[in-house]
Amino acid sequence: MRKANTHRAYGTGGSTDRGSQPTTGAPEYTRPMKLARGIERRLENLVDGVSASVFRGTMHPVTIASRLVRQIDFLATETPAGTQIPNDLTVVINPTDLDPSIDVAELENELAVVVTAGALENGWRLIGPVGVHLETSPDVPRGILQCAGDPMPGSLEPWGQLIALDGSVLIPLSMNRTLIGRALDADVRFSNSEISRHHAVVARRGDAVDITDLGSSNGTWVNGDRTAKKPVTLLPGSTVSLGNIPFTYRLVS
Repeated sequence: MRKANTHRAYGTGGSTDRGSQPTTGAPEYTRPMKLARGIERRLENLVDGVSASVFRGTMHPVTIASRLVRQIDFLATETPAGTQIPNDLTVVINPTDLDPSIDVAELENELAVVVTAGALENGWRLIGPVGVHLETSPDVPRGILQCAGDPMPGSLEPWGQLIALDGSVLIPLSMNRTLIGRALDADVRFSNSEISRHHAVVARRGDAVDITDLGSSNGTWVNGDRTAKKPVTLLPGSTVSLGNIPFTYRLVS
């Protein structure tokens, strides 16, 4: 079994554990559950659209996906850029819960799509592409899904850019939450003294994009207005100034 970090989540039926402490009556995460239902057809294609009733005694792919997405919240950690979830995930279920007709590699790929979409829907930070490794173990009780994960840096396709007005700098935006600053842990690092160690975060959630100043010394400005420590919406063509360095925000098609 793959090595996992200490952030573990366990779930069964209507209850969910956080860490090693059980929690009864855990809240339903409506956005992830809605997301899982939204890709139900995609997952059911793995079994030719067979309904969940045929999987009596085993977990339907949609059930695995729904439980996985619900567990992700319990694996989240807080970073200077905001909430981050692990992108290298190991999911373990009892062998009798996995239908032998399922193509495991294909199911792993579809589960990765679920997590990626869930991260975008909820504005969770990913530092690399999502990988899901589905394993079985007789040590896991039937009906239980265990999930653990680690952050794994990797290349992500940019969805947006900040372009300096003089064309000298182009900042690709590829994470759902991008930390800009002079500190070593910044995703986009500047040596310019106008930029604070943790200057600002550009965040994407669904179709919305915003920027939040992190209490920088020289401020973050959007279309000429200085922002406070709260998100300000960015639209294609918006002018964003980090201190005295102006950029234009645009989407990557």
